[in-house]
Amino acid sequence: MNKIYQKPFPGDKNAGFTLIELLVVVLIIGILSAVALPQYTKAVTKTRFAEAFANLKTIAQAHEACSLGKGEGCSFDELDIDVGRYSSDHWRETKNFNYQTASYDCNGNPIWSAAQYQSEDVCLCYRQDGQIVLSQDHEMATCVNKEASFDYAKLLNVPDVGYDGCCCC
Repeated sequence: MNKIYQKPFPGDKNAGFTLIELLVVVLIIGILSAVALPQYTKAVTKTRFAEAFANLKTIAQAHEACSLGKGEGCSFDELDIDVGRYSSDHWRETKNFNYQTASYDCNGNPIWSAAQYQSEDVCLCYRQDGQIVLSQDHEMATCVNKEASFDYAKLLNVPDVGYDGCCCC
């Protein structure tokens, strides 16, 4: 009889994988995913904030150009940009952020644009000197009442100026 069509016997080496071998493979996959998941989460967060940085800069440049032409502040409706869906004259909402046109931070310093991260208490401000700063307040969750899961200033390599230097609420 041809060996190609024969079924292996239980003691044969070609009988398949043992339960121990399958458990070891599952354990290795579990360990690898446990190591990779935090890095994946950080990468996704960096990507979201990179998009926010680009949007903040776009809003700031459009607002500066509009202000130079008009001589005063401009609302989103007057800017020639498409960022998020309508929320109010000075706010636009995207999946992850709420964007604001030019206003003032909590100390009364002028800023070109600001972005509030919707899922955590983190605010980004694009100052008129061209610097992006971050405010992350663990003790006083003022916007969404959730403590931030990362140290965003360290993760994004931007200065954390605290609640008094940048606020979106």
